[in-house]
Amino acid sequence: MDVSEVTAGRVERAGELLEHVLAELSGGEDEREVLTRAAAVVADLVDADVVAVCEGGHVHGGVGLGGQVLPERGLARVVRDGGGTFAVPGLGRVRAAVVPVPDLSGVRVVVARAGDAAVDPAQLRVVQLVARLLGLVVLARHGRERERWLRQQGARGAAERTRLQQALAQREQVLTTSVRFQRAVAGRRPLPELLLQIAASSSELLDSRPVSLVLADPRSQMRMRVVAAVGDPAIAPERALGAAGELAGLGVAVGGAGRPAAAAVHINGRAVGALVVETGGEPLDAVGATVLRAFAEHASTALSHADTVRAVEAASTDSLTNLPNRPTLLRHLEVALRASAEDGLGAAVLFVDLDGFKAINDSLGHAAGDEVLGRVARRLRRCLRGDDFAARLGGDEFAVVVRAHSPEGAARRLAQRICAELTAPVEVDGRSVRVGASIGLAVADGRAGAPELLRRADSAMYRAKEQGRSAAAGEGRPRAAVVVFEPGMRDADALRRQLEEDLQRAVQQREFELLYQPLVRLADGAVVGVEALLRWRHPTRGLLEPGAFLEGAERSPAVDELWRWVLRTACARAALWRRQVPALSLTVNLSVQHALSRSGADDVLRALAASGLEPGSLVLDVPVQLLRADPDVVTARLAGLRATGARVVLDDFAGAVEGTSLAPLRRLPVDGLKLDRSLVAELDGPDGARALASVRTLCELGAALDLGVVAEGVERAEQVRLLQEVGCSLAQGLLLGAPRPAEEVPAALEEGAAGPPPEVPELPELPEVPEVPELAGARVAAPAPEPVRVVPPRDVRRLLGGVG
Repeated sequence: MDVSEVTAGRVERAGELLEHVLAELSGGEDEREVLTRAAAVVADLVDADVVAVCEGGHVHGGVGLGGQVLPERGLARVVRDGGGTFAVPGLGRVRAAVVPVPDLSGVRVVVARAGDAAVDPAQLRVVQLVARLLGLVVLARHGRERERWLRQQGARGAAERTRLQQALAQREQVLTTSVRFQRAVAGRRPLPELLLQIAASSSELLDSRPVSLVLADPRSQMRMRVVAAVGDPAIAPERALGAAGELAGLGVAVGGAGRPAAAAVHINGRAVGALVVETGGEPLDAVGATVLRAFAEHASTALSHADTVRAVEAASTDSLTNLPNRPTLLRHLEVALRASAEDGLGAAVLFVDLDGFKAINDSLGHAAGDEVLGRVARRLRRCLRGDDFAARLGGDEFAVVVRAHSPEGAARRLAQRICAELTAPVEVDGRSVRVGASIGLAVADGRAGAPELLRRADSAMYRAKEQGRSAAAGEGRPRAAVVVFEPGMRDADALRRQLEEDLQRAVQQREFELLYQPLVRLADGAVVGVEALLRWRHPTRGLLEPGAFLEGAERSPAVDELWRWVLRTACARAALWRRQVPALSLTVNLSVQHALSRSGADDVLRALAASGLEPGSLVLDVPVQLLRADPDVVTARLAGLRATGARVVLDDFAGAVEGTSLAPLRRLPVDGLKLDRSLVAELDGPDGARALASVRTLCELGAALDLGVVAEGVERAEQVRLLQEVGCSLAQGLLLGAPRPAEEVPAALEEGAAGPPPEVPELPELPEVPEVPELAGARVAAPAPEPVRVVPPRDVRRLLGGVG
């Protein structure tokens, strides 16, 4: 290398890198921690999924290696071959590169990534640098330890020999007690008796110190409680529970500084409690720690041989996906947050919510929904690194706890892997379906506890859902979005939660009402139908339109009941009005979820039966976004709605002429299209020519397919003229009649038209039209016919159910 080519900036960056690596490696308390820190440094620097420091198949330290069972055989093979692939629990097969550690004979650094991605040469040079520094740090530590050992050897005397003899006697006593205990277990002694024996025996071998055994109670959502205690005075329960709660992972805390010592009790590798001993302010020595660990293992053995194991596992695991449940995740997160203060690893939470799952569950049934959740859980496991912890929170919500030196970066990378996995098609009963993923990310800041951190990730998830919904507009598949929590999201989340609570209350207290907007035939201004429009008379926010509350509360269970109320109420009103205008049609809007649900058609039939309304007079508006769902399911659900005798209309139809194929309309069981108000608004605007061409295309398509075409959002007389020019015969909007309470509808029907007069004096294209107050300011001498008895044009005959 030519030194003259090295710039000052590169020297500074290299120096910063060396300083960072040396600081990390030198901070380890013992050699194993040094090796583990080296693995973590390498993982962060080269973005690796797995890093291990190995000697043959023995792992001295590593990250991302899975749970309690290490892939030692696979590691030994890649170390022997100088590279290759091996399997890691929870991650799948990884591709590895091997770098020797200079000065440490036989020691290698194994660096691996999931899938086929390999470590490039530039990153290997970084690994080689870390390996060289690792060798130097370990050699220096060996020299210091050798020097200390020689000093200690010279200082040993009779007291040391006495201590060793006492330790040997104590170990022999531990062995004798262990044999006696194993016989008691084999003899199936009652579990409470065994646990009390464990506490008493450990106290006896630890100089009669007070001992308590703390276990998770499966009958109380796995809350910890003291199940056995010996000593006078016994350890205060809150002190024992605190020591068990502070114990991070499966190990021993030797106590001291006013804290008791504790050793973890576990079942099948999952911590479920701790054996706690009072130390009198001093930490346990090595022999005491060994005794405590041995009797904690006895407690684990006793639990594993008892029926308790099934109750504990059932209380901590989601039965559908076999992932840990919400209480287990929160306990794990609490331990991770406490451990962060000790080992320097940060923590982050990913809140994963599935998009499009409710439509699958409603359209294909709960069995198919359960199958999708099981597939999602398996895919989620494949994305995890060895130390990641995933759980199902309930419904279609999952969460993952991530620990790393740079938790936000590690969590972002994991979130991208999860998005890629979950958005791939899922085969269910021979049908290919898709779900999306909205993911919120919250990073621990040292102040928020486990529940608060999970709430922050939940708030970020809702922002991700909003962004994903916007990005997916106009596309036929779910999208994935990842958002990091910011403080301002709490306010939006609080408003959303308050909205859901208010919505539930409003349904029960009947705070909703319906307004009705006239549907007008442009040829003569006749009111031939009304559309029911939902409004919420909020006690503090006033009268709200659906856009102000339905989208934010779409997950509330009150929404389905609200739509049923709309159907029942509107049908009952229309049945009365049809006595005055026999040919009157009623339009009711359905949400995507309601239209796709299995109960949608039944809800319509019940509303028709209760009101006595003629089925052919009911028009069901379904959003065009419905077309993004599975085509077969959409066709089946629309056919079911149409089988009730009601007419089905695709609402907000505009994007379909912007490049989306119109071919599906030929196969869909629908009776009409509703032009989106944004398209109508452009008719007399700067881009009017393009809008007019789009509307003309849709009207010609409607005529060819015998579909009615209705324009909404008509506000200016020029728009009326242009709509008539392209063949659109039905419209609604403020110009033709504003939404009005039910009490005012009969008067509007009696007049045959409703709404304010247009701002222009007359329409030249309609010189023969009789008195139409909405469309012309001046009266025409021709007598007015009975408006609702005029036979409509052919292309809307089916939409109106045969007016005449």
